[in-house]
Amino acid sequence: MSARTVVLDSEALAMAATQHSTAKSFLSAALRDDAEVVIPAVVLAELMTGGPTDAQLWHLIRRLTTVDITARLAARAGALREGASGKRRKKRDLTVDAMVAAVAELLAPSVILTGDAGDLSLLSVGLDVRVADINSI
Repeated sequence: MSARTVVLDSEALAMAATQHSTAKSFLSAALRDDAEVVIPAVVLAELMTGGPTDAQLWHLIRRLTTVDITARLAARAGALREGASGKRRKKRDLTVDAMVAAVAELLAPSVILTGDAGDLSLLSVGLDVRVADINSI
């Protein structure tokens, strides 16, 4: 793995927390290769419910690095979102994915691990960021 950082989006984090074999193998390889595995804090808001199912997430995230979203990162995410919004056919909010891409750009060279590469690939055009779809690894 050439990237020094792996950034998880909500789908990848959910899959890893539930012991999805491909996600688990990818993360194990990244950690073995001394890559830093990070989670943008906003991803936790998409997954956490305050209920008992959070236990699996807490078990995983306590071993990883959580990246807070600063005003500067949020502004960069807004610019990435704006640049990508005119290039897509579907009208879906890209805010959280844009924040994931902004974190990946900040920590580049990096890989975003996701379960849906479409929007993140669009948001990462021109960045030193590779998008890896967990379903295609």
